[in-house]
Amino acid sequence: MGADLIMHNCVFPLGDPGHDALAVGCGRIKAVGNQRDVFRLRHEDTEVVDLSGRALLPGLFDAHTHFMQTGLELTYFADLTTARSLPEALDIMAAAARDRPGQWVVGRGWDESRWPERRYLERQDLDRAIPRQPCCAVRVDGHLVSCNTLGLAHCKAPEGELVDRARGQLREAPAWDLLAGIRLEVDQQVEALAEASRHAAALGITSVAEMGGGGSFKAYQAAHRRGLLQTRAFLYLPGESVEALSSLGMERGFGDEKLRLAGLKVFLDGSVGAASAALMEPYTSGTGRGSLLVEGGELAKLWRAAGQADLQLAVHAIGDRAIETALGAASAAGSVKEERHRLEHLELATPEQLDRMAQLGLVASMQPNFVANWSGRGGMYESRVGPERDARIDPHAWVLERGIPLAFGSDGMPMGPLAGIAAVLQPPHEPQRVGLEDALRAYTSGAAYAVFAEQELGSLTEGLRADLVVLSGDPRTEPGEQIRVDMTFLGGRRVFEHR
Repeated sequence: MGADLIMHNCVFPLGDPGHDALAVGCGRIKAVGNQRDVFRLRHEDTEVVDLSGRALLPGLFDAHTHFMQTGLELTYFADLTTARSLPEALDIMAAAARDRPGQWVVGRGWDESRWPERRYLERQDLDRAIPRQPCCAVRVDGHLVSCNTLGLAHCKAPEGELVDRARGQLREAPAWDLLAGIRLEVDQQVEALAEASRHAAALGITSVAEMGGGGSFKAYQAAHRRGLLQTRAFLYLPGESVEALSSLGMERGFGDEKLRLAGLKVFLDGSVGAASAALMEPYTSGTGRGSLLVEGGELAKLWRAAGQADLQLAVHAIGDRAIETALGAASAAGSVKEERHRLEHLELATPEQLDRMAQLGLVASMQPNFVANWSGRGGMYESRVGPERDARIDPHAWVLERGIPLAFGSDGMPMGPLAGIAAVLQPPHEPQRVGLEDALRAYTSGAAYAVFAEQELGSLTEGLRADLVVLSGDPRTEPGEQIRVDMTFLGGRRVFEHR
């Protein structure tokens, strides 16, 4: 059988330098090699594309994102990522309130570390901007939500470490519970997923690991059924789902080639930006050492249950104290390499902790865009944890030195693999630095390995699914800021083309 599509006159940054052509048939890679050999598969109906020296890569894979959230940011939420000051954020929220009289107003993406005020949004700020309808504003990391008085009335959690009613600030579970109570119609969520898929394709992303899949599972199914999900989605459900999934016999891999159950997500701590990541030593601001959300014994029990149910565990662990707890639980549970359990973020890991992580066979799921956003002199990391800890935060190089499998994602802050690659090629600190080929692999084969999909995705290998990205140039020889995504293919079908 011949080829449906042949791309030729291209370069392969992750392939054989002698190859310059690739053929696709029935949604899979049919051949990779030199043009003369590949063209033997051509027939009269074959589409032939001359790439004129451009780079061809496997489809890019965001190994940790919040895909539904990204779609809602594009379709429903008030976008606070562009706010350059606290008053500007309030103006954006007030404009959204005028557009939705009497309804909830939800803003996402504010980052006080980029504002001259250098402080969090508070209840009084939002009361002045939106006095007559409930509203909340979610910090960029998703671990801190500020509410006005009417919004705060929907919080059922008592005052305490995670709830500051005077300031209208909720952290971790109380924040997520509040957001879960703001109900959106399934059609709104489906529209968001469709928009997220279009956005992902423009970024060269063909697969995502969705770390908030629990509350949106129905919408994912509806979007898939209607043909609007044009991104492969690997869903991680909340850790407390383990018993229900186990009782139903739903193991890792349940689903199909487009929508699949991957495992369970567990939060061990918060974030550095919200001063809730669990640290060994206090924050420089004197606000304590953050919070452990799950104790080691409880996590070990969940770890064993996940392994017995053949479900992969993705453990959010940012601070060194949280990472220590995760490693202790993995060891106590008898975690083995074949299970490929993951540590998410892994921002303040010590060399000794990484040594133990390598011995346990855990996967490192990290976000290079964090480096560009917050590391370096005058950045948020330095202000929260000081220059010494900032100099070793997000240690991608240390991970690779120890042979730990590395997968790159974005946490949705924002999605964009090319920007992530640029961040680690020239980072503020050496432990963060990664070479181009290693960075590309972390966004392709490394991410596929992290979800047990390396036999289907992540490399330009005959027989694998034809998820492909064409770049405007060769990233090995051209400045990164000049490179863009020209075309994206999902299963051999073009889902994006730069115009």
